[in-house]
Amino acid sequence: MTDKHNYKSISLRNHTYSKLEALSKTLVPGIDLSNAKTVEKLITEKFNSVKSNGGTISAKKEAI
Repeated sequence: MTDKHNYKSISLRNHTYSKLEALSKTLVPGIDLSNAKTVEKLITEKFNSVKSNGGTISAKKEAI
């Protein structure tokens, strides 16, 4: 059984999910990532990019 303290779920619109599936096949050449691993990789890359550029990460909720 999945440990509820280590995982959360998210909901995506169908068109966003389709884009995620396409990214999972092209993000790492030669490897098909799972959707969860694709999201994890994209978030980690963006997070590291913001932090290395001197940006700040806050928990403030903003509308996209």
